[in-house]
Amino acid sequence: MRSRFSLPLLLLIMALVMTACVPVAPPTAAEQAAQPAAESAEASETTATAAPHSLVDTEWVVAHQDDPNVRFLAISGKQEDFDAGHLPNAIYINLGGDLTNPADSTQGQILTQEALGELFSRLGIENDDTLVVYDGSNNLLSARAYWAFKYYQHADVRLYNGGTKKWVADGNSLSAEPVAALPATEYVAGDADPDLRTTGEYVLEHLDDPSTVVCDTRGPGEYAGTDVRADRGGHIPGAINVEWVNAVNTEDGTFKDTGYLADLYQRAGFAPDKQVITYCQTGVRGAHTWFVLSELLDYPQVRNYDGSWIEWGNDPSKPLQQ
Repeated sequence: MRSRFSLPLLLLIMALVMTACVPVAPPTAAEQAAQPAAESAEASETTATAAPHSLVDTEWVVAHQDDPNVRFLAISGKQEDFDAGHLPNAIYINLGGDLTNPADSTQGQILTQEALGELFSRLGIENDDTLVVYDGSNNLLSARAYWAFKYYQHADVRLYNGGTKKWVADGNSLSAEPVAALPATEYVAGDADPDLRTTGEYVLEHLDDPSTVVCDTRGPGEYAGTDVRADRGGHIPGAINVEWVNAVNTEDGTFKDTGYLADLYQRAGFAPDKQVITYCQTGVRGAHTWFVLSELLDYPQVRNYDGSWIEWGNDPSKPLQQ
C-alpha cells in the first residue's frame, strides 16, 4: 500500500525525532554563576525597595542592642525628654546645641568639621562605628542628624524608622536609667560633601535652570506668606510646596510606603532626573525631605539649602513670591 506521507515529509519527521533524542547539554560554569547572580540582583532590588539600607526597624534595633560597634544616638532638643525615656544605652545629642554652628551669622547652620570631630571624640564614637539615629518627632530631628553625619562622610549611618513612637508601639519600654559615658576616642570627621548642602547663592544661580526644581517643605501658610517667620514672607520663586509631614505616618512616626512617596513627589513635579533643592526655615524640615528623596527614593541629585528661609527671607536682595 502506498504511504500517505511524501518523502520530504518523512525526512522532516525523522529529523525531529532524532533532535528530540539528543541529550541537553548542562549549563556551563559561567551560565550557572550568572543565574544566581541575576536572582540575587532581583532580590536585592526588591529588598532595597521594601527596606532601604539607610533604615532599620525595631527587630534590627533589638538584635543589635549589645553590638559594641553600633551606637544608638537619641536626637532631641531637650535633655529632660531624653531623661524621661530613651532606648537602652542610647547616647544623647542635642540637635540645636551640638549640631549647629553658634559662630555662623545665620541661625541653625550645620556645625563645623572640627566641631563634629570633637563631639564624637567626647561621646566615645569611632570612625568605623555604625551610627543609628532616632527621635520622637516623626524622624524629623534624626533625619537632620543623619544628613549632617553624611555631610561629613561618616561611612555607616542608619535611621531607626519611627524612633521612640515605633519602639513603644511595638510593645517595648523606654529606659530612664542613666547611661554610662564611653571612653573618649580620637574621631576624625571627613571633609564636607558639597553635593549634600548648598547656599543661597547657588539657589539664586539655578532659579532659571530647567534641570533644577526647588522643594519648599514648610507649611502652606509659610509658603503663601501668611505665616511670616522672617523679615519677609513668601517663598523662593518657582518653588513647589510639599510639606514634610506628607511623608510620614504620624501614628507611629514612620515614613510612608516608598511607592506612595514616589507618586507623591513625581506628581508634584519632582522627577528623578532633575536636581532637587530642599529648604524650609532652618534646614531641618528640608533635611527630612532630602532623606526621603535621596535615601528612600534614590534621587541622585538632592541638596539641602541649609540657610533656608531664615536667610533668604531676611535678605532684601533675594527675590520672592507670595
